[in-house]
Amino acid sequence: MTRISYPSEVVPGPPPVSLDMPEGWTQVWAPDTLIAIRDDAQGADHFLANVVVRYYQRLAPFGPDEIQAELTQYAQQRRDGQVGALKQLSVGGREWLGADLAFVDDQAGTVGQVHWFTAQRHNDVFDVVQVTGSYAGSRREQDYATIDAIVDSVRVNP
Repeated sequence: MTRISYPSEVVPGPPPVSLDMPEGWTQVWAPDTLIAIRDDAQGADHFLANVVVRYYQRLAPFGPDEIQAELTQYAQQRRDGQVGALKQLSVGGREWLGADLAFVDDQAGTVGQVHWFTAQRHNDVFDVVQVTGSYAGSRREQDYATIDAIVDSVRVNP
């Protein structure tokens, strides 16, 4: 008998991912994430900025059209959801595609998000790493720059 294990050449697991967490933030557990961090403001009277890193696999094709469709569907499922134009970013030697979006949450008010995707193809399957930063719309100026710095620190190793 042959022993099969996961991950393997046939079914690879998530790649190693790292990022720099700012002072005053903390790592938290969140379902279906590789990494989840958030502003650790105690007694905060606003939605706390956060960044999550997810991994999943998709059948080909997976590119700009699929990313735009996925983000549009996500926004349409939320109140007053809006998606910005796709943009590109090179981080740590990898190309990322992403977009900003916003929606209204009953408890948090306007929430802004930036979503970034990078993918690596294995035959007909794409390994996708998605980084999502979320912030209160009213705190865009202060939180967006912090989220940008976190995204710029992300490293995905094949």
